[in-house]
Amino acid sequence: MEMPEDQYALYAEFGITAEKAQLLETEAGNVALLYIALFVNTDEITPELMEMFRSIKDEVNRKTLGALLRLIKKQLNLDDTITDIIDEGLKQRNYLTHKFFRAHNFALFSEDGRKTMLADLKGIQPILDKAYATLYGISGILNKMAGREVISKEQALLFQAQGKKVSI
Repeated sequence: MEMPEDQYALYAEFGITAEKAQLLETEAGNVALLYIALFVNTDEITPELMEMFRSIKDEVNRKTLGALLRLIKKQLNLDDTITDIIDEGLKQRNYLTHKFFRAHNFALFSEDGRKTMLADLKGIQPILDKAYATLYGISGILNKMAGREVISKEQALLFQAQGKKVSI
């Protein structure tokens, strides 16, 4: 089935926005896991501890973004400005995931409607980016507190160049 070029572009923009939402969710999981492992000496992990951490990781991966963020806010004493940024990111992620196409319903079938939808997506992206950057900053602080190195820019570029799926 042939579709208008702007509709295809809209779907591509939705995919870009959805990726940003997934990055937000991943970073929330990172913060939760880093907080739990903050004072663990990674050189002294026993098989029993490894199994416990695997179980915790699985539990974190099962949680919704909202549940993860509630856990983070309960464990960390965050400033209201930070929680507002994170809450707005959650709100926009939930809108994107659960309501975006339903909210725009028949707009998809007209050029003006698709322009409105595209503008909506463009408005969601910086909110998701800001929430992600906030959580990324928190995970960086937790890593530094634990004396751990974050992945270097060179390592990240190497992974990108390899273009491989990396299991996390």
